Amino acid sequence: MSSGGPTRVRRETGWRIERYPQTVAGAKQDEPDLRNRLLRVALDIALADGLDGVTVDEVAARAGVAPDLVLKSFGTRDGLMLALLDVVLARTLDAERDLRAPDSTRQPVGEMVAAEMEGLRRQAPVVELIFTFYFARRDELYRGRIRDALSNYRRSFESALEGVELRRGVDASVMSSIVIAFLQGAAVQIIRDPDNFQPGEAIAEMRAMLQ
Repeated sequence: MSSGGPTRVRRETGWRIERYPQTVAGAKQDEPDLRNRLLRVALDIALADGLDGVTVDEVAARAGVAPDLVLKSFGTRDGLMLALLDVVLARTLDAERDLRAPDSTRQPVGEMVAAEMEGLRRQAPVVELIFTFYFARRDELYRGRIRDALSNYRRSFESALEGVELRRGVDASVMSSIVIAFLQGAAVQIIRDPDNFQPGEAIAEMRAMLQ
């Protein structure tokens, strides 16, 4: 299928996942383009078959390239998996991007949380991959990267909350920790029971807590 073709879709735990159009196998590409295409294929595989399905040979086969090209782009399977994890984290834990307002105005805390929760809901299958990565191995290969991303996520919220009127006695650091804990709990609920997740109720609870 050419890159200009229609986007295919599949269903995964009740959510609509975009399947990325693939470039014609064998087409000549620059290295960054090839790397990005391989990562899109790897993400497709991870969403459909889990992390165990993401192998050098499988990514190469679905991308229509030789396995040596995958190894040239990522070095090893671990390198491929770390690059895939970076893609997943960038799509789900980039609060600095998500909280960037179009002007200098500050969003109310409730609106920030609502926007982030909606993002988690839309990206539910990708969010689930974070949990899968975290528990996939006992060593620090993935866990350290995930912890760093969560720390940056919290700091982005703390920065966004500077200058926002908060409940008396609660500073931006404390509130950012509360917000992140709340969103993490929401992420678990979205993954476990998406059909019964009620974001409106959750936001109402958060707003009541902030008053």
